[in-house]
Amino acid sequence: MDKIFSFYTEHFYLLLTFHILITLSLALIMSRYALKRFKTECRTDRYRLQSIQDSSLFYTFLFQASLHKNNPYTIFVFVVAFNMAIPFAGYFFTLWLFWYMTHISYPPKVVNTTMLNLDEFETSFLKIERTFGEGSMINLIENIYIPKSKKIKALSILAENPSPISLSIIKQTLTSDDDEIRLFGYAILNKTEKTINDRINKYLETIRQESLKKEDRDEAKVAYAAKELAFLYWEMVYTELSHESLKKNFLTSALLYLELAQEYYMDKLAQLLQDDKVRQKEIEETYLACSSIFTLKGRIFILRHNYEKAQEYFTLAEELISEKSTAILPYLAEVYFITKRYSIVRSILNHSKELAFNPKLYPLIKQWEVAHG
Repeated sequence: MDKIFSFYTEHFYLLLTFHILITLSLALIMSRYALKRFKTECRTDRYRLQSIQDSSLFYTFLFQASLHKNNPYTIFVFVVAFNMAIPFAGYFFTLWLFWYMTHISYPPKVVNTTMLNLDEFETSFLKIERTFGEGSMINLIENIYIPKSKKIKALSILAENPSPISLSIIKQTLTSDDDEIRLFGYAILNKTEKTINDRINKYLETIRQESLKKEDRDEAKVAYAAKELAFLYWEMVYTELSHESLKKNFLTSALLYLELAQEYYMDKLAQLLQDDKVRQKEIEETYLACSSIFTLKGRIFILRHNYEKAQEYFTLAEELISEKSTAILPYLAEVYFITKRYSIVRSILNHSKELAFNPKLYPLIKQWEVAHG
């Protein structure tokens, strides 16, 4: 032991010199290799460096030395400090780190992708929940601590707009433990269904009365009633007021009445276009009527999963009112999306700036803009 100690004492400076040279060599190799092994550019750091370019050289140097892990200065200083702090033994750790860097591999990562990975939507999106249930109509109705008067008021508000969403919320009251809430929800649904049925019977009676006439039958009245009937049958399906077993019959009836209305309005449009004395307003109204018929046909064929037919009718509807076709374009985009023609979906959304004013479509449009640049 004394001989080893005396050897180190006599050759201390020589050993220190060798130690420093080996340490600097390892640090230089590691810092150079790290630049080749890993990505060196960091856009955020580059912007931050540009923001302090007028600062002192010492501050800039400290900033550069403290940047991301791929900075050669940081790696060099780390290896030198590590080996100086742990003489000799640090060599083995440094060599092991070098070996580890040469053999480690990472799974491929897609960068700057231009496609939406729809399979990840259910897992990659965080589930957002309200802490106190504020603003949620469902929580308001189902919460046992909410006063009954507020629940009834909320149901009354929903009843003013019988959309599929509002009616689905009202349907949940049918399982409520409170008899008054349950009966009130049932009354709203019954009233909504009765209102639609009364209108259906009204237009059916109109068609029946006109069909009994032989000579003075009003074809315009019949066509208008048929068009309204088709939309009422569709509303029964769309708002989910109809029983599941009746949906197929309702859609079939809607298509039959649409065919009847289409025949009249298309013939009328052809006659109006040949008459120079017809007012432009009447022509525009007929165009809108024909377009609405084709649009509803397309929506029905989407439910029937006949996307080729749906695309055909949406295209016809869009061509009839090309300058006012903003409301039809989302349906066309839906068909192209279902049939996986994403480039056309992007084109529709990018060239229809008016769609961005729709609060329901705005998040979807922004998502496609980001994903597809």
